[in-house]
This record gives sequence, C-alpha cells and structure tokens, in this order.
Amino acid sequence: MAKRTGQCLCGAVTFKADVASGIQACHCVQCQRWTGGGPLVSVRATDLEIAGADRVAAYHASEWGERAVCGTCGSTLYWRMQGRPVAYVAVGLLDDQSGLTVTDEIFVDHRPTWLKPWHGATQSTEAEEMAKLQEFLAGEAT
Repeated sequence: MAKRTGQCLCGAVTFKADVASGIQACHCVQCQRWTGGGPLVSVRATDLEIAGADRVAAYHASEWGERAVCGTCGSTLYWRMQGRPVAYVAVGLLDDQSGLTVTDEIFVDHRPTWLKPWHGATQSTEAEEMAKLQEFLAGEAT
C-alpha cells in the first residue's frame, strides 16, 4: 500500500488514502451503468481521509453496497459495504496512477463483448462473487 492523493473532476472532493497497487475491474451491470459503459476500475483503499465530504452523495444500490459520487460534478468516487469504511476508490481520481496493474476482474460473465479480458488478471463470475459475499455476511452474523 502506498499513500496517494486524488480528487473528483471539479476538485470539490479531495482525498488521501493508502492504496494497493492491484486494480480491480468490476463488470457487474450496476458498475457499467454507474461508470457509463465500462467496468468500475478501482483500487483497494484504507485510511481514507476525505476533504469536501459534504459534497459526497451516496446511493444504496443493493442491500449491502454503497456507491458514492461527487454531488457537484458527478464523478464516480468510491464503493463500500454499507456501514463500513471505504473499500475501493476509482482509479481515475488518483493524481498518480504509476505502478498500478489490473490484477482482478469480477462479474466477468457480464463483461461486454467489445471489451477483452486483461491479460494475467484473475477472473470470477457473478455466482463466484455472490458466494464470497454470502460467506462474508454469514461470518459477520456469527
């Protein structure tokens, strides 16, 4: 993890976070609609410090997930489990994207036919991701 900075398109929301070097590309239908066509290309983030949090607009698109955008310019900001710290921030927000590589593709059964898989990235389907989620949620309940 490396400390990186970033911001939305208009600069109303800025942040600092520890960011992993592995990029995850999520091809679920929600991410395609949220980003306007392609996957959500994001990086794992911890210790996120946000300035301009009053400009962040969150949307609960599922029973467990929360997606956030800048309420001023509409930039995709982050995804997280509801009630949890931010898990993933959009790569395009980062001021420095050097050293990052796509390592994981999820919901690949929803990847558009015009988009080829990233070479060397792990691949998982919606069923595999939902099984992981159910296992996680079951562990939380105990």
